[in-house]
Amino acid sequence: MNTDRLPLEIQALSPLQRFALLLVSSVITGGYRLLRGNRVWFGPGVIANHRLVIRGPGRVIVGAHADLFAFGGRTCLVARTPQARIIIGENARLNGPLLQADTLIEVGRDCILGQAHILDTEMHSVALDRRTNPEAPVRSAPVILEPNVWVARGAAILPGVRVGEGSVIGYGSVVTSDVPPRAVVAGNPARVIRSLE
Repeated sequence: MNTDRLPLEIQALSPLQRFALLLVSSVITGGYRLLRGNRVWFGPGVIANHRLVIRGPGRVIVGAHADLFAFGGRTCLVARTPQARIIIGENARLNGPLLQADTLIEVGRDCILGQAHILDTEMHSVALDRRTNPEAPVRSAPVILEPNVWVARGAAILPGVRVGEGSVIGYGSVVTSDVPPRAVVAGNPARVIRSLE
């Protein structure tokens, strides 16, 4: 394997450590291919460990050279409905986030996600009759992270949000509306703190 395409932290490993990590990754991704069939697709060079969890009847697509190796918690990709899709772009780095999709969550190439929560559904109705009406509407809308977005630990990105290219979502932020490109946002609800020019 061409080690130039591996993430920098993987390139820094000794040849034996790198071999072991790539072996574990191939076992993990191969296992998910066997279990999920065409509901999962991994591009070449994907890195993963035993902390990767893929669930649900929907489809998960992971781009080439994505790094899903979690150090702390688990990297959880939950495609909750048959039509749900979770798409992880090339060279993305996911270290323990929880993604829950009813429709679509798309993580662009070169994104970095810490232990954040990204969901494209409110999961429960906020209608006044929600306790007595099983048909009460539940809002669901795609979430898109454009390329090179960094989402820090503890952040939450809610349904219908688009995060612009090169933006940073600060620690513990709750993102309820679109984020412009090259912006740093923080707070609850998240607001632009400064731009990255």
